This record gives sequence, C-alpha cells and structure tokens, in this order.
Amino acid sequence: MRVGQPGGFDTEKNELNKNTSKYFTIGAFMIDANEIINVEKRVKDIKIKYGLDPNHEIKWHTTYSKLGLTYEQNINLKTEILNIIRSYHNSSFGIVMNKEKSYKEKNFINNHNDLYSVALHLLMERCCMAITDRKGNNNKIPVMLIADSRKNNSNNKLDKELQTAYLRAKNMGTYFVEFPNFCEAIVFVDSDYYLGVQLADFCAGAIHRKYENEDNKYFEIIKPAIRSHNGEIFGPGIKVY
Repeated sequence: MRVGQPGGFDTEKNELNKNTSKYFTIGAFMIDANEIINVEKRVKDIKIKYGLDPNHEIKWHTTYSKLGLTYEQNINLKTEILNIIRSYHNSSFGIVMNKEKSYKEKNFINNHNDLYSVALHLLMERCCMAITDRKGNNNKIPVMLIADSRKNNSNNKLDKELQTAYLRAKNMGTYFVEFPNFCEAIVFVDSDYYLGVQLADFCAGAIHRKYENEDNKYFEIIKPAIRSHNGEIFGPGIKVY
C-alpha cells in the first residue's frame, strides 16, 4: 500500500511542488496463508468493538469524525490494529522514497510511474530475502503479491503500469536475489474486501508518519514486526531511497 503522492515534482523548476509530500512510501504485510483467517477475525473483532462495520475497510487516513469516533477512540483503534501487525515478527516492510532526491539524482526516475516501479522492486527484494531468512530455500515457497486496485477506469492505467513493472522486476531480480517464487502477476483487489491489504496500509501509514511528520509514535508499535537482520531493521526491513 502507498502513502504520500508519487508525483508532485516540477521538472522545469527542479523542485517539489508546494503542498506535496516529501516522501512516497509503500508498505507490505506478509504472513503465511494459514494465518489469514486468524488475522481477519482479529481485525473484525476490533471493528465491532468500536461499533464499526466489520466488513467495511478502515484506511489509515480515514478521519475519526468520518468513522464516528472520538479522537481518543481513533488513536486506540489504530493502536490495536497495529498491535496485530506487531505480533507477527519479520512480517512488515517499508520503502520510503525521498522524492526530491530520487527525481534529481536518479536519471532513470523521470515520473511518478518510475518512482512507483523502483519502490516496488525494492519491496519485492525484501520480501524475497525474508522468505529465505525463514525457510532457507525460497524456491519452494510461492508468494502472491496482493495490491489495492485503483477501482475506477480512469486509474486502471496505473494498475496496468504497475503490473508491467512487477513483471519486469520478477524477470530481472536484483543484484542480491532473484524472484523465482513470486506468482506470475500482481493480484489487484478492492481493499474494502481484503483485510490483508488494509493492514499493509497501516504499515505504510506508520512508517510514512515517521519520515514525513517526524513522529515515531505508531512506528514504535510495529517496529518488532519489521524485518530485521542481525538486529538491524534499516536496510533489511526499511529502505530509504
């Protein structure tokens, strides 16, 4: 899931536009398929606790007034959902793109699609490394990448471009790893009906808030869930590019 705008860079002025985010963040929440039902139940129980429709999504940026909650209730709701993520160690990843540096310093990043594509490539690399960490042989573990669809015809173009970027990344791999275990295509879903994507949105939101707003409150909650290597999360689990 993504937080912040991937675009917003003025190529003529060579600077970010006003009122655009400094960072573009994508996050992932990765668990074994056998745990999906358990996670769904835990999230639905929290929604019911706060008087919300258990079958309707909650986005990271949904305002508490729109949910019909108080400010304090909204903080508690977010904390409880993030604690679900926290309980799954090495399950979470974040790619934080410094947009101005990326557009200025990388000659292969010229527009928001390029930025999104690079972020996806870096995310896939960390997912693949995490599987190797857990099982020792990633070739035997199939991975299905599920992403939030843009939901309307005017934005379906971005879905197709992301699908192309995914296939390119799958075939190329990276300097460190190949991606033989990723399924043939991204599965796009309506996040309203898929709790796994909603949790990925919360991962991205907590990580993005740390960098965009310099607020670690929510990041510290999910920190135990972020993939680490030799006790280090920055690089293995969080990549700032």
